[in-house]
Amino acid sequence: MTLTQLRYVLAVSRHGSFGKAAEHSLVAQPTLSIQIQKLEQELGIEIFDRKKSPIRLTESGKKVEAHARRILDEADALLDEFQDETGEVRGRIRLGIIPTISSYLLPRIFKKLKQRYPEAEFFIHELPTSQILHKIQNEELDIGVLATPLNERMIEEVPLYYEPFVVYFPPDSDVPTKRITLDDLQGRDMLLLGEEHCFRHQSLKLCGQGNAGKIECGSLDTIKKMVDQGLGATLLPLLSANLKSDRVVRFQEPEPVREIGLIHGKSFYKSRLLKALQETILSNVPEDLHQQRDRRLIGAEDVLD
Repeated sequence: MTLTQLRYVLAVSRHGSFGKAAEHSLVAQPTLSIQIQKLEQELGIEIFDRKKSPIRLTESGKKVEAHARRILDEADALLDEFQDETGEVRGRIRLGIIPTISSYLLPRIFKKLKQRYPEAEFFIHELPTSQILHKIQNEELDIGVLATPLNERMIEEVPLYYEPFVVYFPPDSDVPTKRITLDDLQGRDMLLLGEEHCFRHQSLKLCGQGNAGKIECGSLDTIKKMVDQGLGATLLPLLSANLKSDRVVRFQEPEPVREIGLIHGKSFYKSRLLKALQETILSNVPEDLHQQRDRRLIGAEDVLD
């Protein structure tokens, strides 16, 4: 019996398919299937009912799964403890990040993570908040980067920085020459992201349903292009905006901001990898955003991507 075999059991249980489990585990399907068959032969049981679709655990398989989770948690915790003593940062992190953060943050940090921590593996998944939460609770992801606070009972949160909302105006419009208030947006056509994005709901919290336009876009890049075509203004996260543009205008203080944080499950143990990710993100975000100060927080606790 090997730890790898136990990891494969959990992967098949999670995905309900040998093919998907193999893809997730970054191995060929025959390799994964053979290892599980060897484990079944060693234990003298069938772990999976292969006649059903999706594939399901047998009653004996459910017991194997429970033991596998405990064994792998202990093995990983042991490895993490001795990494703390040696100062090494190594291991595997499955990271989920929402699209309105990934578009600007990943280009800033991913290459640096690989350079600084060559012994660590970072697997990145761009997903909406609801899917990140689901996958963390089901141990399919280790860490999420998204808008917080969420105040989920089984989730731990680590605040990172506070990102202001800015307004991006279309060309040939009466763009304010100084910082604006919400009243300055009244009567303007506002373009928003689609329902699956929490940034849309935070924007509506900020400027109200009455400013919602008839056009909804799937990404920040698309919405910027629509604004450039003169179809309306929009709200953007500060770090995704071109601050050199005279069509990007910030709000008067107290500036509305969203809190960006890391989240993980209660049983998360990879503390050195978490700290490495936290430090890398903060070192690539302006220090001015590290503290909330007197900014107005537009919360995410009742908003899911």
